Amino acid sequence: MGPTDALARFVAELRYDDLLSDVVDAAKIAIADGVSVMMAGSAQPLAAIVGDYARDLGGAERCTVAGRDFKTNAPAASFANGVFGHCLDFEIQGRPPTHGTSSGLPTALALAEEAGASGRTIIESYVVGWEVQARIRSATAPVTNPAYHPPGLVGPLGAAAAGSRVLGLDAQHTSTALGIAASRTGGLTANTGTMVKSTHPGNAARMGAEAAMLAKAGFTASADVLETRHGFGDALFGGDVDWASIFDGLGERFRLVDPGFDIKRFPAQIHMQRPIESVLNLRQSHELRADAVESLTVHMRGEGHSGAVPKSGLDGKFSVEYCAAAALLDGHVGIDTFTDERRFASDMEALLPRVRVVSEPDLAGAEAVAMLKNGDTVSGRCIEFLGSIGNPMNPDDRKAKFMHCAEIVLDGEAAERLFDTLGHLEDVDDVSDLMAQLVVNAQ
Repeated sequence: MGPTDALARFVAELRYDDLLSDVVDAAKIAIADGVSVMMAGSAQPLAAIVGDYARDLGGAERCTVAGRDFKTNAPAASFANGVFGHCLDFEIQGRPPTHGTSSGLPTALALAEEAGASGRTIIESYVVGWEVQARIRSATAPVTNPAYHPPGLVGPLGAAAAGSRVLGLDAQHTSTALGIAASRTGGLTANTGTMVKSTHPGNAARMGAEAAMLAKAGFTASADVLETRHGFGDALFGGDVDWASIFDGLGERFRLVDPGFDIKRFPAQIHMQRPIESVLNLRQSHELRADAVESLTVHMRGEGHSGAVPKSGLDGKFSVEYCAAAALLDGHVGIDTFTDERRFASDMEALLPRVRVVSEPDLAGAEAVAMLKNGDTVSGRCIEFLGSIGNPMNPDDRKAKFMHCAEIVLDGEAAERLFDTLGHLEDVDDVSDLMAQLVVNAQ
Protein backbone atom coordinates (compact mmCIF):
# COMPACT_ATOMS: atom_id res chain seq x y z
CA MET A 1 0.00 0.00 0.00
CA GLY A 2 1.41 3.38 -1.04
CA PRO A 3 0.94 6.71 0.76
CA THR A 4 -1.89 7.88 -1.53
CA ASP A 5 -3.89 4.70 -0.92
CA ALA A 6 -3.13 4.76 2.81
CA LEU A 7 -4.43 8.31 3.19
CA ALA A 8 -7.46 7.59 1.00
CA ARG A 9 -8.40 4.58 3.11
CA PHE A 10 -7.96 6.58 6.28
CA VAL A 11 -10.28 9.31 4.96
CA ALA A 12 -12.90 6.88 3.70
CA GLU A 13 -12.98 4.66 6.76
CA LEU A 14 -12.77 7.08 9.69
CA ARG A 15 -15.99 7.61 11.62
CA TYR A 16 -16.92 9.98 14.42
CA ASP A 17 -17.32 7.07 16.85
CA ASP A 18 -13.69 6.08 16.18
CA LEU A 19 -12.41 9.38 17.57
CA LEU A 20 -11.29 9.70 21.17
CA SER A 21 -12.70 12.60 23.14
CA ASP A 22 -9.43 14.56 23.07
CA VAL A 23 -9.46 14.57 19.25
CA VAL A 24 -13.10 15.66 19.14
CA ASP A 25 -12.48 18.39 21.70
CA ALA A 26 -9.44 19.67 19.80
CA ALA A 27 -11.38 19.69 16.53
CA LYS A 28 -14.26 21.63 18.09
CA ILE A 29 -11.87 24.22 19.55
CA ALA A 30 -10.16 24.61 16.17
CA ILE A 31 -13.44 24.79 14.23
CA ALA A 32 -14.90 27.42 16.57
CA ASP A 33 -11.74 29.52 16.28
CA GLY A 34 -11.82 29.12 12.50
CA VAL A 35 -15.45 30.17 12.17
CA SER A 36 -14.94 33.27 14.32
CA VAL A 37 -11.85 34.31 12.37
CA MET A 38 -13.76 33.73 9.13
CA MET A 39 -16.48 36.06 10.38
CA ALA A 40 -13.98 38.76 11.30
CA GLY A 41 -12.20 38.34 7.98
CA SER A 42 -15.46 38.78 6.10
CA ALA A 43 -15.45 42.44 7.18
CA GLN A 44 -11.99 43.22 5.83
CA PRO A 45 -11.55 45.47 2.75
CA LEU A 46 -10.22 42.64 0.60
CA ALA A 47 -13.23 40.53 1.59
CA ALA A 48 -15.51 43.07 -0.06
CA ILE A 49 -13.73 42.43 -3.34
CA VAL A 50 -13.85 38.66 -2.94
CA GLY A 51 -17.46 38.71 -1.76
CA ASP A 52 -18.55 40.73 -4.78
CA TYR A 53 -16.55 38.42 -7.02
CA ALA A 54 -18.24 35.32 -5.61
CA ARG A 55 -21.68 36.93 -5.92
CA ASP A 56 -21.06 38.03 -9.49
CA LEU A 57 -19.99 34.55 -10.52
CA GLY A 58 -23.58 33.43 -9.94
CA GLY A 59 -24.40 29.75 -9.90
CA ALA A 60 -26.56 27.52 -7.73
CA GLU A 61 -27.60 29.32 -4.54
CA ARG A 62 -26.87 26.49 -2.10
CA CYS A 63 -23.92 27.48 0.07
CA THR A 64 -23.48 30.38 2.49
CA VAL A 65 -20.80 33.02 2.11
CA ALA A 66 -19.96 34.27 5.61
CA GLY A 67 -21.16 37.78 6.42
CA ARG A 68 -23.03 38.11 3.11
CA ASP A 69 -26.70 38.05 2.13
CA PHE A 70 -26.40 35.59 -0.76
CA LYS A 71 -25.56 31.96 -1.40
CA THR A 72 -23.58 30.43 -4.23
CA ASN A 73 -22.17 27.10 -5.38
CA ALA A 74 -19.87 25.03 -3.18
CA PRO A 75 -16.53 25.80 -4.90
CA ALA A 76 -17.20 29.56 -4.95
CA ALA A 77 -18.38 29.62 -1.32
CA SER A 78 -15.35 27.55 -0.29
CA PHE A 79 -13.04 30.01 -2.02
CA ALA A 80 -14.60 33.11 -0.45
CA ASN A 81 -14.78 31.63 3.04
CA GLY A 82 -11.21 30.34 2.72
CA VAL A 83 -10.01 33.84 1.89
CA PHE A 84 -12.03 35.28 4.79
CA GLY A 85 -10.58 32.66 7.13
CA HIS A 86 -6.99 33.44 6.24
CA CYS A 87 -6.83 37.15 5.39
CA LEU A 88 -6.30 38.26 9.00
CA ASP A 89 -3.59 35.64 9.60
CA PHE A 90 -5.43 34.95 12.85
CA GLU A 91 -6.30 31.25 12.53
CA ILE A 92 -4.73 28.46 14.56
CA GLN A 93 -1.45 27.08 13.30
CA GLY A 94 -0.12 23.54 13.39
CA ARG A 95 3.48 22.41 13.54
CA PRO A 96 4.99 22.64 11.01
CA PRO A 97 2.83 25.57 9.84
CA THR A 98 0.37 24.77 7.05
CA HIS A 99 -2.97 26.62 7.61
CA GLY A 100 -5.15 23.53 7.76
CA THR A 101 -8.26 25.40 8.92
CA SER A 102 -8.71 27.98 6.15
CA SER A 103 -7.90 25.31 3.56
CA GLY A 104 -10.19 22.49 4.69
CA LEU A 105 -12.95 23.88 6.91
CA PRO A 106 -14.64 26.04 4.21
CA THR A 107 -14.79 22.99 1.93
CA ALA A 108 -16.38 20.87 4.63
CA LEU A 109 -18.91 23.56 5.54
CA ALA A 110 -19.98 24.25 1.95
CA LEU A 111 -20.40 20.62 0.91
CA ALA A 112 -22.09 19.72 4.21
CA GLU A 113 -24.55 22.59 3.87
CA GLU A 114 -25.38 21.51 0.34
CA ALA A 115 -25.85 17.89 1.43
CA GLY A 116 -27.72 18.64 4.67
CA ALA A 117 -25.00 16.77 6.58
CA SER A 118 -24.57 16.80 10.35
CA GLY A 119 -22.18 18.49 12.73
CA ARG A 120 -20.53 15.13 13.36
CA THR A 121 -19.71 15.00 9.66
CA ILE A 122 -18.01 18.40 9.95
CA ILE A 123 -15.89 17.09 12.83
CA GLU A 124 -14.95 13.96 10.86
CA SER A 125 -14.07 15.95 7.76
CA TYR A 126 -12.08 18.56 9.67
CA VAL A 127 -10.08 15.86 11.43
CA VAL A 128 -9.20 13.99 8.22
CA GLY A 129 -8.49 17.18 6.29
CA TRP A 130 -6.16 18.48 9.00
CA GLU A 131 -4.47 15.06 9.30
CA VAL A 132 -3.83 14.61 5.59
CA GLN A 133 -2.57 18.15 5.16
CA ALA A 134 -0.39 18.01 8.28
CA ARG A 135 1.15 14.64 7.45
CA ILE A 136 2.00 15.61 3.88
CA ARG A 137 3.43 18.91 5.09
CA SER A 138 5.52 17.17 7.75
CA ALA A 139 6.81 14.65 5.21
CA THR A 140 7.89 17.40 2.81
CA ALA A 141 8.79 20.39 5.04
CA PRO A 142 12.56 19.72 5.15
CA VAL A 143 12.80 19.80 1.34
CA THR A 144 10.17 22.43 0.52
CA ASN A 145 11.35 25.34 -1.60
CA PRO A 146 10.68 28.41 0.60
CA ALA A 147 9.37 30.22 -2.48
CA TYR A 148 6.23 28.09 -2.10
CA HIS A 149 3.60 29.02 0.49
CA PRO A 150 2.69 25.77 2.31
CA PRO A 151 -1.13 25.97 2.12
CA GLY A 152 -0.83 26.36 -1.63
CA LEU A 153 1.25 23.20 -1.82
CA VAL A 154 -0.59 20.90 0.57
CA GLY A 155 -3.87 22.71 1.19
CA PRO A 156 -5.70 21.36 -1.88
CA LEU A 157 -4.94 17.81 -0.71
CA GLY A 158 -6.22 18.45 2.81
CA ALA A 159 -9.33 20.13 1.44
CA ALA A 160 -9.93 17.27 -0.98
CA ALA A 161 -9.75 14.86 1.95
CA ALA A 162 -12.26 16.96 3.91
CA GLY A 163 -14.58 17.16 0.92
CA SER A 164 -14.32 13.44 0.24
CA ARG A 165 -15.29 12.66 3.83
CA VAL A 166 -18.37 14.91 3.61
CA LEU A 167 -19.49 13.28 0.35
CA GLY A 168 -18.89 9.80 1.75
CA LEU A 169 -16.50 8.76 -1.01
CA ASP A 170 -14.94 5.31 -0.83
CA ALA A 171 -11.17 4.86 -0.85
CA GLN A 172 -10.94 4.56 -4.63
CA HIS A 173 -12.85 7.78 -5.27
CA THR A 174 -10.95 9.55 -2.47
CA SER A 175 -7.69 8.58 -4.21
CA THR A 176 -9.10 10.16 -7.34
CA ALA A 177 -9.96 13.33 -5.45
CA LEU A 178 -6.39 13.49 -4.13
CA GLY A 179 -5.14 12.92 -7.67
CA ILE A 180 -7.19 15.85 -8.94
CA ALA A 181 -6.17 18.09 -6.05
CA ALA A 182 -2.48 17.33 -6.53
CA SER A 183 -2.65 19.03 -9.92
CA ARG A 184 -4.08 22.16 -8.29
CA THR A 185 -1.13 22.92 -6.03
CA GLY A 186 0.98 26.10 -5.95
CA GLY A 187 1.16 29.51 -4.25
CA LEU A 188 4.16 31.82 -4.08
CA THR A 189 5.66 33.26 -0.91
CA ALA A 190 6.50 36.40 -2.89
CA ASN A 191 2.84 37.36 -2.47
CA THR A 192 3.12 37.37 1.33
CA GLY A 193 1.98 40.76 2.57
CA THR A 194 -0.52 41.20 -0.26
CA MET A 195 -4.13 40.18 -0.78
CA VAL A 196 -3.03 37.24 -2.90
CA LYS A 197 -1.65 35.34 0.09
CA SER A 198 -5.13 34.73 1.46
CA THR A 199 -6.20 33.24 -1.86
CA HIS A 200 -3.79 30.34 -1.36
CA PRO A 201 -5.98 28.68 1.32
CA GLY A 202 -9.06 30.03 -0.47
CA ASN A 203 -7.98 28.38 -3.67
CA ALA A 204 -7.13 25.18 -1.76
CA ALA A 205 -10.65 25.12 -0.33
CA ARG A 206 -12.19 25.68 -3.75
CA MET A 207 -10.01 23.06 -5.41
CA GLY A 208 -10.78 20.60 -2.62
CA ALA A 209 -14.51 21.00 -3.18
CA GLU A 210 -14.09 20.68 -6.93
CA ALA A 211 -11.85 17.61 -6.59
CA ALA A 212 -14.31 15.78 -4.35
CA MET A 213 -17.28 16.69 -6.54
CA LEU A 214 -15.54 15.60 -9.75
CA ALA A 215 -14.33 12.37 -8.17
CA LYS A 216 -17.87 11.56 -7.05
CA ALA A 217 -19.10 12.21 -10.61
CA GLY A 218 -16.65 9.68 -12.08
CA PHE A 219 -13.72 11.88 -13.13
CA THR A 220 -10.40 10.05 -13.34
CA ALA A 221 -6.93 10.85 -12.01
CA SER A 222 -3.74 9.09 -10.98
CA ALA A 223 -4.50 6.57 -8.25
CA ASP A 224 -1.07 6.97 -6.64
CA VAL A 225 -0.44 10.64 -7.31
CA LEU A 226 1.73 11.34 -4.29
CA GLU A 227 4.42 8.74 -4.89
CA THR A 228 4.21 7.85 -8.58
CA ARG A 229 6.84 8.86 -11.15
CA HIS A 230 6.30 12.50 -12.15
CA GLY A 231 3.72 12.81 -9.38
CA PHE A 232 3.42 15.20 -6.46
CA GLY A 233 6.61 14.10 -4.71
CA ASP A 234 8.74 14.10 -7.85
CA ALA A 235 7.44 17.37 -9.24
CA LEU A 236 7.67 19.54 -6.16
CA PHE A 237 10.27 17.88 -3.95
CA GLY A 238 12.57 16.01 -6.33
CA GLY A 239 11.28 12.72 -4.93
CA ASP A 240 12.97 13.40 -1.59
CA VAL A 241 9.93 12.84 0.62
CA ASP A 242 9.72 11.06 3.97
CA TRP A 243 6.86 8.79 2.97
CA ALA A 244 7.34 6.60 6.06
CA SER A 245 6.01 9.43 8.22
CA ILE A 246 2.69 9.25 6.36
CA PHE A 247 2.09 5.74 7.72
CA ASP A 248 3.44 6.24 11.24
CA GLY A 249 0.47 5.99 13.61
CA LEU A 250 -2.04 6.89 10.87
CA GLY A 251 -5.53 6.51 12.33
CA GLU A 252 -4.18 6.07 15.84
CA ARG A 253 -2.24 9.25 16.55
CA PHE A 254 -3.82 12.52 15.39
CA ARG A 255 -1.81 15.65 14.77
CA LEU A 256 -4.58 17.83 16.17
CA VAL A 257 -3.47 16.58 19.59
CA ASP A 258 0.09 15.39 18.87
CA PRO A 259 1.82 17.79 18.49
CA GLY A 260 -1.33 19.93 18.67
CA PHE A 261 -1.70 23.53 17.51
CA ASP A 262 -1.05 27.12 18.51
CA ILE A 263 -3.95 29.55 18.92
CA LYS A 264 -2.94 33.03 17.89
CA ARG A 265 -3.45 35.84 20.35
CA PHE A 266 -2.55 38.46 17.75
CA PRO A 267 -3.71 38.68 14.09
CA ALA A 268 -0.26 38.32 12.59
CA GLN A 269 2.07 35.61 11.29
CA ILE A 270 2.83 32.88 13.81
CA HIS A 271 6.47 34.02 14.03
CA MET A 272 5.29 37.43 15.25
CA GLN A 273 3.52 36.08 18.36
CA ARG A 274 6.56 35.81 20.64
CA PRO A 275 8.19 39.14 19.74
CA ILE A 276 4.88 40.96 20.17
CA GLU A 277 4.32 39.42 23.58
CA SER A 278 7.91 40.15 24.62
CA VAL A 279 7.40 43.85 23.85
CA LEU A 280 4.07 43.91 25.67
CA ASN A 281 5.76 42.27 28.67
CA LEU A 282 8.52 44.87 28.49
CA ARG A 283 6.01 47.70 28.32
CA GLN A 284 3.89 46.41 31.19
CA SER A 285 6.61 45.30 33.57
CA HIS A 286 8.48 48.59 33.31
CA GLU A 287 5.42 50.85 32.83
CA LEU A 288 7.18 51.95 29.68
CA ARG A 289 5.95 54.34 27.00
CA ALA A 290 7.36 54.79 23.55
CA ASP A 291 8.37 58.42 24.08
CA ALA A 292 10.90 57.26 26.70
CA VAL A 293 12.61 54.85 24.28
CA GLU A 294 15.68 55.73 22.25
CA SER A 295 15.85 52.35 20.48
CA LEU A 296 14.22 48.92 20.61
CA THR A 297 15.97 45.66 19.73
CA VAL A 298 14.18 42.33 19.36
CA HIS A 299 16.24 39.17 19.72
CA MET A 300 14.62 36.06 18.21
CA ARG A 301 15.00 33.22 15.77
CA GLY A 302 14.63 34.52 12.21
CA GLU A 303 14.04 38.04 11.03
CA GLY A 304 10.52 38.15 9.55
CA HIS A 305 9.46 38.16 5.92
CA SER A 306 8.70 41.83 5.26
CA GLY A 307 11.63 43.57 6.89
CA ALA A 308 11.80 46.88 8.68
CA VAL A 309 9.70 48.93 6.26
CA PRO A 310 6.44 47.11 5.43
CA LYS A 311 4.74 48.40 2.31
CA SER A 312 1.28 48.46 3.85
CA GLY A 313 -0.59 47.70 7.03
CA LEU A 314 -1.30 44.23 5.69
CA ASP A 315 2.39 43.74 5.00
CA GLY A 316 3.05 44.69 8.62
CA LYS A 317 1.71 41.30 9.74
CA PHE A 318 5.02 39.84 8.55
CA SER A 319 7.38 42.53 9.88
CA VAL A 320 8.89 42.00 13.33
CA GLU A 321 9.92 45.65 13.48
CA TYR A 322 6.42 46.87 12.74
CA CYS A 323 4.71 44.47 15.15
CA ALA A 324 7.16 45.42 17.89
CA ALA A 325 6.68 49.12 17.24
CA ALA A 326 2.90 48.77 17.36
CA ALA A 327 3.08 46.84 20.63
CA LEU A 328 5.28 49.51 22.19
CA LEU A 329 3.24 52.44 20.91
CA ASP A 330 -0.26 51.13 21.56
CA GLY A 331 0.07 48.53 24.31
CA HIS A 332 -1.90 46.07 22.23
CA VAL A 333 -1.87 44.49 18.76
CA GLY A 334 -5.23 43.88 17.12
CA ILE A 335 -7.03 43.88 13.81
CA ASP A 336 -6.83 47.68 13.50
CA THR A 337 -3.05 47.54 13.97
CA PHE A 338 -2.69 46.37 10.39
CA THR A 339 -4.54 49.12 8.57
CA ASP A 340 -2.71 51.52 6.27
CA GLU A 341 -3.84 54.35 8.54
CA ARG A 342 -1.90 52.90 11.47
CA ARG A 343 1.05 51.85 9.34
CA PHE A 344 1.67 55.36 8.02
CA ALA A 345 0.76 57.33 11.15
CA SER A 346 3.38 59.87 12.19
CA ASP A 347 4.29 58.17 15.47
CA MET A 348 4.80 54.85 13.69
CA GLU A 349 6.96 56.46 11.01
CA ALA A 350 9.07 58.07 13.73
CA LEU A 351 9.59 54.88 15.74
CA LEU A 352 10.16 52.29 13.00
CA PRO A 353 13.72 53.42 12.11
CA ARG A 354 14.68 52.91 15.77
CA VAL A 355 13.57 49.26 15.90
CA ARG A 356 15.86 46.47 14.82
CA VAL A 357 15.88 42.67 14.90
CA VAL A 358 18.83 40.49 15.87
CA SER A 359 18.52 36.91 14.69
CA GLU A 360 19.78 34.33 17.17
CA PRO A 361 19.11 30.79 15.88
CA ASP A 362 19.56 29.14 19.27
CA LEU A 363 17.46 31.59 21.30
CA ALA A 364 14.41 30.19 23.08
CA GLY A 365 11.49 32.54 22.56
CA ALA A 366 12.05 36.27 22.07
CA GLU A 367 13.56 39.11 24.07
CA ALA A 368 12.83 42.81 23.62
CA VAL A 369 15.52 45.21 24.84
CA ALA A 370 14.83 48.95 25.06
CA MET A 371 17.54 51.56 25.42
CA LEU A 372 15.94 54.51 27.14
CA LYS A 373 16.63 58.15 26.51
CA ASN A 374 17.97 58.45 30.06
CA GLY A 375 20.64 55.84 29.29
CA ASP A 376 19.02 52.89 31.10
CA THR A 377 18.39 49.54 29.43
CA VAL A 378 15.33 47.41 30.22
CA SER A 379 14.06 44.16 28.73
CA GLY A 380 11.09 41.82 28.48
CA ARG A 381 10.89 38.18 27.39
CA CYS A 382 8.43 35.67 26.01
CA ILE A 383 9.34 32.00 25.88
CA GLU A 384 5.94 30.49 25.07
CA PHE A 385 3.25 32.94 24.00
CA LEU A 386 -0.25 32.67 25.42
CA GLY A 387 -2.12 30.30 23.11
CA SER A 388 0.92 28.22 22.18
CA ILE A 389 1.12 24.49 22.78
CA GLY A 390 3.44 25.19 25.72
CA ASN A 391 1.21 27.90 27.21
CA PRO A 392 -2.36 27.14 26.11
CA MET A 393 -5.32 29.47 26.39
CA ASN A 394 -7.98 28.53 28.90
CA PRO A 395 -11.66 28.33 27.87
CA ASP A 396 -12.30 31.94 28.89
CA ASP A 397 -9.37 33.15 26.76
CA ARG A 398 -10.66 31.18 23.77
CA LYS A 399 -14.17 32.52 24.16
CA ALA A 400 -12.89 36.09 24.47
CA LYS A 401 -11.11 35.73 21.14
CA PHE A 402 -14.19 34.15 19.57
CA MET A 403 -16.49 36.93 20.73
CA HIS A 404 -14.05 39.65 19.71
CA CYS A 405 -13.97 38.25 16.17
CA ALA A 406 -17.61 37.25 15.80
CA GLU A 407 -18.96 40.55 17.11
CA ILE A 408 -17.36 42.37 14.22
CA VAL A 409 -20.24 41.00 12.14
CA LEU A 410 -22.78 39.70 14.66
CA ASP A 411 -24.48 41.34 17.61
CA GLY A 412 -23.64 39.97 21.04
CA GLU A 413 -26.68 37.71 21.31
CA ALA A 414 -26.07 36.18 17.88
CA ALA A 415 -22.38 35.68 18.64
CA GLU A 416 -23.25 33.90 21.90
CA ARG A 417 -25.71 31.67 20.06
CA LEU A 418 -23.11 30.78 17.43
CA PHE A 419 -20.54 30.01 20.12
CA ASP A 420 -23.00 27.69 21.83
CA THR A 421 -23.89 25.94 18.57
CA LEU A 422 -20.23 25.29 17.80
CA GLY A 423 -19.63 24.13 21.35
CA HIS A 424 -22.25 21.42 20.76
CA LEU A 425 -21.39 20.80 17.12
CA GLU A 426 -21.78 17.05 17.49
CA ASP A 427 -25.49 17.62 18.26
CA VAL A 428 -26.22 19.65 15.11
CA ASP A 429 -28.41 17.56 12.81
CA ASP A 430 -28.18 19.80 9.75
CA VAL A 431 -25.22 22.10 9.10
CA SER A 432 -27.56 24.47 7.26
CA ASP A 433 -28.79 25.57 10.70
CA LEU A 434 -25.23 26.49 11.65
CA MET A 435 -24.50 28.29 8.38
CA ALA A 436 -27.64 30.40 8.71
CA GLN A 437 -26.05 31.96 11.79
CA LEU A 438 -23.09 33.29 9.79
CA VAL A 439 -25.13 35.99 8.02
CA VAL A 440 -27.03 37.62 10.91
CA ASN A 441 -26.54 41.40 10.80
CA ALA A 442 -24.55 41.08 7.56
CA GLN A 443 -24.02 44.39 5.87
